[in-house]
Amino acid sequence: MRSLAVNQDKKYLNRIKQFPLKPIRSEKENELAAQICDELLDKFDLLTSSERDYLEVLSGLIEHFEARWQEETHVEPRELLEFLMEQNGLSQLDLIPELGSSSRVSEFLSGKRDLSLSQIIKLANRFKLSPNAFIPKSA
Repeated sequence: MRSLAVNQDKKYLNRIKQFPLKPIRSEKENELAAQICDELLDKFDLLTSSERDYLEVLSGLIEHFEARWQEETHVEPRELLEFLMEQNGLSQLDLIPELGSSSRVSEFLSGKRDLSLSQIIKLANRFKLSPNAFIPKSA
C-alpha cells in the first residue's frame, strides 16, 4: 500500500516539474498548460487521484488566464451542448458514452440535472474543449 502512495506522489511531482501550479502569465505558458491538460484528459480513467487534482487545478489556472484576456462571453453548458449537438449532427443517444444513459442526457438537456466532474471531462475530451466550458458560470 505504501508503494502505491509513493508512486502516486512521484507521478504528481513529475507533473509539477513539467508545469508548476502557478499563475499563467503568457500565451506560451497557456499553450503548454492546455497541451498537458489534453494529455491528461486522453488518459483520464488511468490517472491517480493526485493527477486528477492536478488536472482540476491546472484547468482552473487556464480558465483564469483566458478570462483575463478575452471578453466575457460565457455560454451556459446546456446551450453549449445543444449547439455542439446541432453542429455535429448528434442526437441524445450519441451522448450516452459521455453522460451514462439516455435518461441522464435528457435530464441534463431539460435542466433537471447538472453534469458531474466525470461527465464534464468526457464531454470536454469529445469536443476538444476546456472542461471549464461545461462548468456553469454560477459554480
